[in-house]
Amino acid sequence: MSALLSMDSFFSVANVITNSAEQHFNESELATFGAIHLNNTSLEKSTKFWTTIVGLQLRGSTQTTAEFGTAEETLVVVHQTAKSAYKEGYSGLYHFAIHAHNKHEFAKMLYRLLENQYPCSPIDHTMSQSIYFKDPDNITIEIALETPERFKRVITEGGLMVEDTDGVVKFSSTQLEVAAVLAHLQDKNLATPTHSGTKIGHIHLYANDVEHSNLFYQQLGFLPFNYLPQYMYADLGAGGLYQHRIAMNAWHGKNKPLAPPNSAGLRYFQLVYESDEELQKAIAASAKYEQKNEGYWLQDPTGNNLLLSYSKS
Repeated sequence: MSALLSMDSFFSVANVITNSAEQHFNESELATFGAIHLNNTSLEKSTKFWTTIVGLQLRGSTQTTAEFGTAEETLVVVHQTAKSAYKEGYSGLYHFAIHAHNKHEFAKMLYRLLENQYPCSPIDHTMSQSIYFKDPDNITIEIALETPERFKRVITEGGLMVEDTDGVVKFSSTQLEVAAVLAHLQDKNLATPTHSGTKIGHIHLYANDVEHSNLFYQQLGFLPFNYLPQYMYADLGAGGLYQHRIAMNAWHGKNKPLAPPNSAGLRYFQLVYESDEELQKAIAASAKYEQKNEGYWLQDPTGNNLLLSYSKS
C-alpha cells in the first residue's frame, strides 16, 4: 500500500474518462489559479532556482519578496520570511504543479532540469506526465503536462491499475519515458522565455481531515472526482476534462497541525473565478471570510489561507 500512497493521481471506476474527438481540452473552467505564495529562507537561492532551474522570469522584487512567472503573468511569489526549511510530518502544502502549455514546452522544462543536473523524478500518471523535484527549502514542485485523452479506465482487481486508450494496463504511476518526451524538444536554447500559456495547474495539500477538506472545496464550487477514504485521499476538478485541480491527502497522519509559521512552505494560494456570480456562490457557501480590496480571504479546514477573486477581463 505504501507504494500506492506515494502516487499523486488516483482514479475510481465511477469516474471513467473516454476519448472523444468532440471533447475540448482547453474549455473554460469554474476557476483557475492565481499566484502561489511561498515562505522561503533566501531570495537569492529562490531566484536562482526559479529562473535557472525552472525557467521562469523574474518579474519584480523587493528586499523581502520576488515574483516569478511568464512575461504576462506571475505564477509564484516568494517571501523571505522563513527561518527554517520545509518541515515534514505537518499539514499544509504537499506540492503544487506548474503545467506546461504543450509537449514541446514540457520537454523544454525537463531538458532544463537535466542540463542543470538537477535531481528530479519523471513520472507517468497516464492522466498526466509529471516531473517532481524540490526547491532549495525542500518544498516539492511538480511540472506537469495534462494528457487526459490517454486515460480509459481503472482496474481494481489485484491492485490499483490504469488502462490507457491503447489498451495497455499499468500502475497509476510509472516511470516516464524521458527519451520519448525529449523527442518533442524543438528548441534547446534555455534563454528562450517560458511560454505565456504556462500556468499553475493544480495544488495538492496535506489535510488534517480529508473528508472535511473535500466538502469545503466542493462548497467553493469544485467538482468531486475521487473520494477514496481507504487511501486517505480525494481530489476535485473545476469542470474541464482534466479533473485533478485540488487534491488532498492525510498520508502524513490525520489531525496533524500546520507546520510552525517560521518554516518554509505555503503562505497562501489564489483562486480566480471566471465570473463574479460563481465567486459570490462560493462566498455565500463559506461560513467565515474577510473581504478586502484584492478579494475574499478564507481558511480551509486545515488552516491553509486562500484568496478568492474573479477575472474581470
